[in-house]
Amino acid sequence: MRFFFVFLAIVLFQGIHGAYVEIGYSLRNITFDGLDTDDYNPKFNIPTGLAVDPEGYRLFIAIPRRKPKVPYTVAELNMVMNPGFPVERAPSFEKFKKFNGEGKKDLVNVYQPVIDDCRRLWVLDIGKVEYTGGDADQYPKGKPTLIAYDLKKDHTPEIHRFEIPDDLYSSQVEFGGFAVDVVNTKGDCTESFVYLTNFKDNSLIVYDETQKKAWKFTDKTFEADKESTFSYSGEEQMKYKVGLFGIALGDRDEMGHRPAYYIAGSSTKVYSVNTKELKTENGQLNPQLHGDRGKYTDAIALAYDPEHKVLYFAESDSRQVSCWNVNMELKPDNTDVIFSSARFTFGTDILVDSKGMLWIMANGHPPVEDQEKIWKMRFVNRKIRIMKVDTERVFKYSRCNPNYKPPKEIEV
Repeated sequence: MRFFFVFLAIVLFQGIHGAYVEIGYSLRNITFDGLDTDDYNPKFNIPTGLAVDPEGYRLFIAIPRRKPKVPYTVAELNMVMNPGFPVERAPSFEKFKKFNGEGKKDLVNVYQPVIDDCRRLWVLDIGKVEYTGGDADQYPKGKPTLIAYDLKKDHTPEIHRFEIPDDLYSSQVEFGGFAVDVVNTKGDCTESFVYLTNFKDNSLIVYDETQKKAWKFTDKTFEADKESTFSYSGEEQMKYKVGLFGIALGDRDEMGHRPAYYIAGSSTKVYSVNTKELKTENGQLNPQLHGDRGKYTDAIALAYDPEHKVLYFAESDSRQVSCWNVNMELKPDNTDVIFSSARFTFGTDILVDSKGMLWIMANGHPPVEDQEKIWKMRFVNRKIRIMKVDTERVFKYSRCNPNYKPPKEIEV
């Protein structure tokens, strides 16, 4: 009898983190307001990136054009009209409401939206679709281009555009995540640096908004150190190997510099480099290895929570989200699982918004070479999941809280 109650107490505690996470949105396919599904193929609308503007109640997703008939490569939801589960867990999205201005091009192919500290929405348009035939010829071809939009203004005008020089990348398709470092948040917000990862070249591109100039760094710590596995239906397994993918910025020091934490997609290690070194073209990098999160914790996305000094990881194959307090030694005993679900298939993005809400997204489509095999998989359940939880709630009951105390056994 005593064993039963001890076991019950442990099970209830382990489930408490998952109970805090709200479903948000769960969809089998992305559909769009005002468009007939006969005019496009909803199963090809696979989102990869997420951004949330709580002040404007807008949620943005990036939908790469990897297959024909993807109407919008950036789409959005009004979170007041579409609050998610339990009201409506699979709402239709809308085209990103923006004002290009005369002569400005529409977006071609976007993987990741990012909102900076000044409420600017940044995207990297890679400049070409990733297929031939079908409607491919209707889209222009160009260089990868960084574009920023002002979310504080009506109609979300485009306010910045920069083409990435050809000599900074070998393939425009293999860009990963990126981070925006606004140096003068109390000024006009134009003194910013953007850090873009490239998982094929194992490189980090730095863009200086003030100088309108970009350069890149390479380092051994940017490389994959093993193969990653994606499991499907408990039987099918596929391998992939990708380098530098996720990047997140920590707290500023007295000089205004920050640690840039980064991970390779096929690795369980976490490194950082001081942004002071990144901001100098041809500068010398001195990466710091923080440690290893442990087996089966591969991830392509991470996010920093400045309120609690915690990094969160959307893990690729474990179907869970984990955390680590950056003031602790990084080892498995100092990490914790804050969410786990068999239906959370391949986490692709994670962020902490300006109100302290943690958002996570999974889409079921890893970066394996045999993409046709992935597209042919039959996901019976809703594979696209966007979930959220207040960071204060998960921090309080996790080992990432330095004051955390494990639950006591219940004596019966």
